Amino acid sequence: MNRRCVLAAVATTAFALTAAMPTLADDKQLQSQKGSVSHQMPNGKPVPLGVNATIGLADREYAITGNASLAQVLLPDSSSVLVGSDTKVQLAFFNQAAIATATFVMYGGRVRFAVHHPKGAKANYTFKTATGSVGVRGTQGDIEYGPDGSLRVNVYELCDAGAPVEVTTTAGKTYEVDAGQSLFAQVVNGVVRAQVGQLTQALIGQFSPDFGVPTSWDAAKGEVIGYGTSAVNGATGGYGGEVISGVSGLFKKKATPTPGPTLATCS
Repeated sequence: MNRRCVLAAVATTAFALTAAMPTLADDKQLQSQKGSVSHQMPNGKPVPLGVNATIGLADREYAITGNASLAQVLLPDSSSVLVGSDTKVQLAFFNQAAIATATFVMYGGRVRFAVHHPKGAKANYTFKTATGSVGVRGTQGDIEYGPDGSLRVNVYELCDAGAPVEVTTTAGKTYEVDAGQSLFAQVVNGVVRAQVGQLTQALIGQFSPDFGVPTSWDAAKGEVIGYGTSAVNGATGGYGGEVISGVSGLFKKKATPTPGPTLATCS
């Protein structure tokens, strides 16, 4: 084979490999921001991602974090999802059309979502768990899905006051969660029981060790929320005893919160 044929063969191979591999030009991305972060295709093995590295993320691919870790999924409609410690979540589907549609499946852990209506477009995001599905049309909030099937959803703002977050249990009952509210659901004797109540500083504080202060909530309330150890633990005696509308929280005491990355809000 002469030199010209060899060069042509190398160029063809390089082009094929480039076309097959996800790149930063892909519209869905996974960023590793702290600790242990991996991505995994169905039936594949977890592949570690270096700290501060970014890769293209395919539909049906998983993002997995370890202890004291943080990742971020970036979507082309300007929406983003922070993935907290000890979390496994799958980007099951994303389609950017007149209405950006995405489906995430949570297998355990916590996420903070910031779903937008860029340039007048609409959004239709769903976060699925075995307890219930969380429908988001444009808002910022937190979700935690526990190993016992319990589900916590905090909502900090709504881009459209007429489009609250909707949580639908596996039994088919739907709850609307407005800005400034929190839903807690748990499985009791095989039945999902859920209730919506007022969002409190203590409930926000349960997510702050992973994600920091939700700045959209500060802006909406026009007040500064302190997350120092004395402020949070002094109010709750740790994070285990919060009660919302008569339903006890499941969360364990957390370490002193540290600031996390800030997600953009509706404005």
